[in-house]
Amino acid sequence: MSTVLRLLPTLLGLMIGTTLFVQGQRLSTRTQELATANNTINALQAISEKQAKALAAIPLREKGLRQLLDQQNDALAKLDQQRRSIADELQHVLATPPVGRPDCSREPLPAGALRLLKPAAPGENRAGQAAAATGAGAPLPGA
Repeated sequence: MSTVLRLLPTLLGLMIGTTLFVQGQRLSTRTQELATANNTINALQAISEKQAKALAAIPLREKGLRQLLDQQNDALAKLDQQRRSIADELQHVLATPPVGRPDCSREPLPAGALRLLKPAAPGENRAGQAAAATGAGAPLPGA
């Protein structure tokens, strides 16, 4: 028993040393994990700040884009109005004959043209009048 009593402090020292060594290794691992977590947290905070700045800038950009769109709409409306006035002027110029030329659009149609525009009376065959004058079965001209 005396050897056991002599070895007991050595065994206790060995166990305490082993425990301290293992705990030191665990502490080192936990310290590294904590450092990694802190780095991740810092990176996420930096990204979050950048996103907050970007989100704050969006309304300003939107306002600028809306102003630009309004200006472009105004310019397009002016161009459309200008195009319409040019088209109206061109149509008027094309509809008005040059000075000294007759204005056929305002002159009455000749009587022969008016007769052709009237609907045919029932039983009247204008195309057949020439054939009736020559008679049925008559030879065709130029035959």
